Amino acid sequence: MKVAFLTLGCKVNQYEADSLAQTMEQKGYQIVDGLDKDADLVFLSTCAVTNEAERKSRQMIAKINKECPKAKIFVCGCASQHSPKDFENKNNVSVVVGSSGKQWLTEMLDKKGCFVVDAPYDYEDMDTPKKHRTRSYLKIQDGCNNFCSYCLIPYLRGRSRSRGLESIIVEAFNMAKVSKEIVLTGIDLSSWGEDINLNMLDLIESLKTIKARIRFSSMEAKIITPEFLKALKSMPNFCPHFHLSMQSGCDNTLKAMNRKYNVEEFLHKVDMIHTIFPEGAITTDLIVGFPTESEEDFAVTLETIRKAQFADIHIFPYSRRAGTVAVRLPLVDGELVKQRVIKVTQLRDELHNQFLNKQVGTNQEVLTEQEVDGKYLVGHTANFTKVYVDKNTAKINELVVVKIKSLFKDGVLSEIV
Repeated sequence: MKVAFLTLGCKVNQYEADSLAQTMEQKGYQIVDGLDKDADLVFLSTCAVTNEAERKSRQMIAKINKECPKAKIFVCGCASQHSPKDFENKNNVSVVVGSSGKQWLTEMLDKKGCFVVDAPYDYEDMDTPKKHRTRSYLKIQDGCNNFCSYCLIPYLRGRSRSRGLESIIVEAFNMAKVSKEIVLTGIDLSSWGEDINLNMLDLIESLKTIKARIRFSSMEAKIITPEFLKALKSMPNFCPHFHLSMQSGCDNTLKAMNRKYNVEEFLHKVDMIHTIFPEGAITTDLIVGFPTESEEDFAVTLETIRKAQFADIHIFPYSRRAGTVAVRLPLVDGELVKQRVIKVTQLRDELHNQFLNKQVGTNQEVLTEQEVDGKYLVGHTANFTKVYVDKNTAKINELVVVKIKSLFKDGVLSEIV
């Protein structure tokens, strides 16, 4: 039987889908790429981080039915945790679970119904994911204790739970046999270890001997300390790319969001990173048009962005979510939000180009990942700069040293040294 996977949302969802794929392959099923029309089963991993993400999750049922007409559909993830009834009665949907119990999905192939339960209190281990050649995701944490006023995820994923250190290291060593880069991921990665009497310094020390580049996914400002940065600096395989989630650059808005820092503290963390990793990249997330955000607040955010000198920004217009604290707050006018998105996008592009220009003329190590346009191989440097090289000068899944020549498309054009 042929099995397909359709995954929306975060890297944690991707890790969990890859794990399910490995389990199915071990059971003798054939894993197919994309929505193969002959697929017998389709596993859909859903997302609920915004209203739009949840809407897309629901729409995917129709897409699966159109492209895989004979397939039974198994639904899991945050959107089905939040609104299981939106999925259980749709055509060809056999099983609906939520954000927990995914490891049991492969034992429900002959069942039908909705099996959504509360999020677990303990970390749920899954099989080692299906192996990827280039970059692998390694889930080390689940859940969140932050309860930001705009976010549903703590209610859907549960409280923060850490994966055991030994389990992480064993999987990292196995991944490094195939992949040249491993991305550590979690719902709130920065909270790893707090519930098992460990901290990130323990993890960093244990990962130093892994024969692959190690990259951290999204971090919270609280994790940035001199000790943490010093430990990373001593880590020979660390990729100096810090995705430091900011959400707003204004104290008034941060307080309304229930974020646990102010602008001064955040910028201090940014300065620490720039000092210890001058070649590193700091990227961030930004919510535009949060309720209570005035024009003055937005102007302060723009100034904070300039001071931080972000290499890139993921921009999200505020998405109102029923069940959150912020739903009670008055919305900012929609047209005004669009104008603010345009302004911050222009600033993002300006800073991104500045970051790229600083690297022109330098030599960088690049992991080649895929071919594009029939001419180039595309990969990323350790600081996650997107690099294009002539496809005839390298192979996919190689670590090569390149000289960066100029800005090109959404990255830089380079040549093999």
